[in-house]
Amino acid sequence: MANIADLTQSLLAPFAAGFVVQRTLEILDPWVTAKIGNANTKRSAMGLISIVFGFGLAHFADITVFHALGVCIGVGWDHFFSAIFISAGTEGFNSLMKFANYKKEASKADAADKLKNSGTDAIKAVNPQP
Repeated sequence: MANIADLTQSLLAPFAAGFVVQRTLEILDPWVTAKIGNANTKRSAMGLISIVFGFGLAHFADITVFHALGVCIGVGWDHFFSAIFISAGTEGFNSLMKFANYKKEASKADAADKLKNSGTDAIKAVNPQP
């Protein structure tokens, strides 16, 4: 997995697009609330608006989240799934970054455990000291 800095850099465009969708929904919320009284219907309408905006941004700005992560699933599918990611606003980005950080910490702990269980000669071979 790429390091956190590389991952963050490659996901800046999806993050910005998600922020745009999130802010747009905040602006539209009072209007949608006035037009739609039912909370469940309003939630569905806001979800539909966010996915439409997400797809528009993913398609027209050519934002491909999976390509940025190094996964090849085809441009059409990437735009579709990127639209879903973008439609979550900043929440999708934050969740992905938390997961990446978790994986990084788990890898560090695993490496430390392996190093701890290695003999002194193995540690010296990998990390020679003058």
